[in-house]
Amino acid sequence: MKKILPMTMLLAAFGAHGQELDYAQLIPNVAAFKATNYSLAYNNLFDSSIPGVFEKGPNAFPVYSPKWQNGTFVSTLSGLGYNFSRDPRIQFGLRMTIEGARDEYLKRDDYLTPRVRNGNDASTLLESGAYLNYYINPNYALLSSIKYGTGIDRNGVFVSVGGQATTKFATNHRFTARFSANWANGSYLQSYFGVNSLQAGASNFGPFAPSSSLTDIKIGASWQWNIDTNWSLTTGASYKHLFGDANNSLNFQKSPMTIYSSASFRF
Repeated sequence: MKKILPMTMLLAAFGAHGQELDYAQLIPNVAAFKATNYSLAYNNLFDSSIPGVFEKGPNAFPVYSPKWQNGTFVSTLSGLGYNFSRDPRIQFGLRMTIEGARDEYLKRDDYLTPRVRNGNDASTLLESGAYLNYYINPNYALLSSIKYGTGIDRNGVFVSVGGQATTKFATNHRFTARFSANWANGSYLQSYFGVNSLQAGASNFGPFAPSSSLTDIKIGASWQWNIDTNWSLTTGASYKHLFGDANNSLNFQKSPMTIYSSASFRF
């Protein structure tokens, strides 16, 4: 029973929600004192930043994130993957993440009107990918990832590069700032920002075929309060500004924000 329960929770967490991170956020091995480290959290999220979606309301979901010192990790946010590195300064490996379903919409006459269904809804997909994180020191890190398999034809590619800086401003309080630049290929952009000929015929808009380009720049910050060795509270926000064809598309949110808070227990 002790083995069945954690595995059940693990699988439920991985499939519970499609709010995965751009990067694989892993506990450095030097900070993992046990052979297996578990983190159980409850996140409350308000997200208007999902590509191709006009509005997104509050959403609450659990996060269960076990990480083994052999390199294996499973997380609602970071996906299912493996860290090949044994160097505490470097994390690199492969992972799979879930891309949530998105219904297609057009904005017409100030109303959000569903398009005629032309098979352009983006269904829930399992993406494959790789990541590389480099820790300059415990407070500064460079982050990167690539994901493949998104979009209507499952040929979408999404690349993220960025970094984070962390500072401890009190005994149990930590502030983290992050930034990222994201790039996507034409297949990804067409799925979430484009308008094909069938969709154009069912609306007042002309066809729009975006090409591979920088999609957005994102900045964010979070505050973490470590109540004790097990409990912590985190709250934060991120701001994203669209560029290129993503910005020129019919997407209603040109500069969306995400606000979140979570309570977590590490054991």
